[in-house]
Amino acid sequence: MGLTTPPAPVNVAALFPELANQGKTTVRLHPRRGTPAVTDSSMGGPLLWPADEPWPYCEASEHEDPSGLWGRVAMVPVLQIYARDVPELPFPAGTDLCQVLWCPVTHEPDFAPVLDTVWRDSRPVTEVLSEVPEPIESEKEYLPSPCVLSPERVREFPSARVLPTKLHKKIRAWSTSPSNPEKWSYQYHLSTAPGTKVGGWIDWIQDPIPMECDRGHEMQHLLTIASWEHDGASCKTWTPLEEQHLLGAYQVPELLEPADIMTGGSTYLFICLECPDRPVETVSQCS
Repeated sequence: MGLTTPPAPVNVAALFPELANQGKTTVRLHPRRGTPAVTDSSMGGPLLWPADEPWPYCEASEHEDPSGLWGRVAMVPVLQIYARDVPELPFPAGTDLCQVLWCPVTHEPDFAPVLDTVWRDSRPVTEVLSEVPEPIESEKEYLPSPCVLSPERVREFPSARVLPTKLHKKIRAWSTSPSNPEKWSYQYHLSTAPGTKVGGWIDWIQDPIPMECDRGHEMQHLLTIASWEHDGASCKTWTPLEEQHLLGAYQVPELLEPADIMTGGSTYLFICLECPDRPVETVSQCS
C-alpha cells in the first residue's frame, strides 16, 4: 500500500523567499509492520545474506551486564533497501542493495548503537544464510519488528536549527502573528520530514553536528533511523492521508512506532562520497 503525505498547509517558500532555493527531496520510507522476504526492502526484516559469508558480530567492551560479559554480540538487521525501490541512495558501482545492521547494546560515550553498513550486488546471491544468530534479549528497544517499506518522495525544507538567525527570527515572528491564525509551526509542521528516511534535510533533535570523514571531506546525510514516525506535534501535517483516520487514536503503535524501536531519538548516517571506500559515520541524538 502506498502512503501519501498531504500537501503542506502553507507555502513557506512563497512566504519566505529566502527558502525558495532551500527545498530538498527526501524519501520517507514509511515502515509498517508486515512479513517481508529477503527479496524485499524492509526494516527489521530478513536480509539477503550469502550463505558463505560470516554473519557480523560486535566485540566492543560495552557488552557487559551484572551477570558477566556477553562477549561477541550478533548484529541485528535494521534496514535493507534495494536500488529498485530507492535509487536515490548513492549505491557504489556494481551494487544494488544497501544493508544496515546495528549492535543491540548501548555503547559509550555516545550512548548509541554501533552500526555496520553493507553494499552488495544481490544478483550473485543464490543461496541465503538459513540460520541467523539469535539476538541477545538485553535491550529490546534495539530489536525492530519486521516492517515493509512504502518509499515516498516529499519536498522538505531545512530544520529551524540550521537557519540563519535573521530568518529564524522572521519565521518565529510569523508563527505567532495574526497572519498565521492556525498557529502552524515551521519546525514541526512545515520544514523537515520526521521519521525514517533517505537523504534530504536532517531532522535534528539537538544542535546540528558537521560531519567530516578521516580525510577531512564533508560527509553527506545518507539516511535517518528514527524511533518514531512522527510525534504529537508533527503528526498534524506529516501523517499520510491514508492513516489520518487514526489520528484520534494517537497511541496506535503501528502509526507512532511502526518498527517498535524506542532508542529515545534518531540515528543519522553520513557517507563520504569522495573517498573510494565510501565510509559511513553515525550520530545519535535523543529528545
